[in-house]
Amino acid sequence: MVQDLNGKWVLLTGAASGIGKETVLLLAREGCNFVLADIDEIGLRAIEQEVKSLGCQVFTKVVDVTNRDQIKALHVEVADRVGTIDILVNNAGIGYNNDLRHTSEADWNRLLAINFYSALYMTNTFLPEMIKKGGGQIVNISTGQVFYPVPTWGAYAASKAALATYSECLAWELAPFKIRVTTVYPGLIRTPFYSDVRATRFGQKVVLWYINALGSKPQAMARKIVAGIKKRRRRVIQSALNWVTYIGKRPAPLAYDLVGELFATALCDRDEECKPWI
Repeated sequence: MVQDLNGKWVLLTGAASGIGKETVLLLAREGCNFVLADIDEIGLRAIEQEVKSLGCQVFTKVVDVTNRDQIKALHVEVADRVGTIDILVNNAGIGYNNDLRHTSEADWNRLLAINFYSALYMTNTFLPEMIKKGGGQIVNISTGQVFYPVPTWGAYAASKAALATYSECLAWELAPFKIRVTTVYPGLIRTPFYSDVRATRFGQKVVLWYINALGSKPQAMARKIVAGIKKRRRRVIQSALNWVTYIGKRPAPLAYDLVGELFATALCDRDEECKPWI
């Protein structure tokens, strides 16, 4: 059954660019109203004007999604201005590209804070009102690398795998409250998401070139997300490649190991250094 989104209030993090921005614009054409959060104030102002031009209600808030005090302040403002949101989209996230043994504790903490804990904080903050209201929808943006993590992207994939496991289990737990949880697994998307990724070795540069040259446009991923929201799907899996890795890993583990080792040969550092943790 397709739900009518007209008049629904959507809270979306990471709204200023990439998949988040394109998802907002498509939801605006469905008649949604918005609370938009991002750390990028200039980008937020731009998307706010675009949404207003489409006739939707919107207010924006500069929020560091790793800061629980700022999330609490956002919650107070939302309760005062909107009441209860209908749909929460946890889209904020960052990329990271490095060998696991070169990944520092600070890198791990930053990845987990933005890619996992921010969604946990947002959900725990806004969920009680959804339960009282008698329904709603939570959308968590994970990654297709949950199905097949690429060497040198392991820390990123692990942070998003934590979000995916949390999200899938949350879906079962919230079903009695008529709250749908949708887990999204994007593949290769051309987006500013990759602007912070450091590529120092040839193989890494090839991967980033491939993503930027041949990856899907964020608009295409946004269309799948909006379709998943409208149809209240449990999972949104982007591409045929994602589906192959999702379905095929268990029956063909040796093939997966072989491909993983080939990727590691091309992408990983070969020196004996390890990142010091102390």
